[in-house]
Amino acid sequence: MIVNSKNFVLKLEEILIDDLPTERYNESENIVLELIRSWHSEQKYFTHYTSGSTGRPKKIVISREKIQISAKSTLSAIDPNSKIKNALLCLNPLNIGGAMVVYRSLLYDHDLTIIEPSSNVMSALDKDRIYDLTSMVPMQYRNLSKDDLTRFKNILIGGAPMSVDKTVLNTNVYSTYGMTETVSHIALRKLSEEVFMTIGDTVVDINEKKTLKIKGSITDNQWLETNDIVDIQSDKTFKWLGRADFVINSGGIKINPEMVEAQLENQIKHAFIATSLPDDNLGRKLVLLIEGDNQTLDFSELDKYHQPKEVFFNQKIFKTANNKIDRLKTQEHFESTL
Repeated sequence: MIVNSKNFVLKLEEILIDDLPTERYNESENIVLELIRSWHSEQKYFTHYTSGSTGRPKKIVISREKIQISAKSTLSAIDPNSKIKNALLCLNPLNIGGAMVVYRSLLYDHDLTIIEPSSNVMSALDKDRIYDLTSMVPMQYRNLSKDDLTRFKNILIGGAPMSVDKTVLNTNVYSTYGMTETVSHIALRKLSEEVFMTIGDTVVDINEKKTLKIKGSITDNQWLETNDIVDIQSDKTFKWLGRADFVINSGGIKINPEMVEAQLENQIKHAFIATSLPDDNLGRKLVLLIEGDNQTLDFSELDKYHQPKEVFFNQKIFKTANNKIDRLKTQEHFESTL
């Protein structure tokens, strides 16, 4: 394994040296170096943090065994013939999505390139280099051009829902489903398809609340309850519909704002959310908050009950440390300004 960035190129045996001058490296580089040292010290447990997109970030302690299960499940699903030889880290390695890029590289001997997390990934990359595997958040992916896509063979997208895109042809792009508690994703779907398929031995079902529950080695074979509304196809496949705690009841119609966002994301280049405001007739009315300037939007593809009643431009869209949209903070700030 070779680790490289703009500041260094190191082989694994060099990384294990304790007296490397950490002051010459940036924050992401030092975190990666410490993850690698900890792994090779036979450390049994590792601490990572939830994104905080549905509340305050939480500290999660993950076992070495669970990391190995997650890495094996992912690589078995996307790389059964072991063709992946290098990986790009462009996420925060403190969070599980970024950390798993490092752990997979360690376990499968991928050469690892590190860049600082940014919405514009391409600006930090070496010209013309091809990357076998990377993980991104939706904003990073949406900033890639068609030419940029040819620089990547496999992309895992996590952190927020992605709409179906049938134009992705030459790159394997996967929308992922998972959480820190499941050591990143437990299900994948090609971006051109609608249905998630679980990886490894994970199975899914619906609980009494009609939301998704998960069971497999990654959950110690105990059912893990979620707040996600899904359409179960089988014990290994499902369609994701939204989060129960974000559902808007507008005049008796239940609206999943994340599904509305997924249908509009190709029109809106700035950060935005679908949310609601009090309304005398409907109880709550669906609205859009958009960070950018005024633009014309086409709602014709949306069901008439799912079409926003108002659009507010030039809004502050707050982000978590992991670059996910912080819905709660954005909503609170918006309502405080009315």
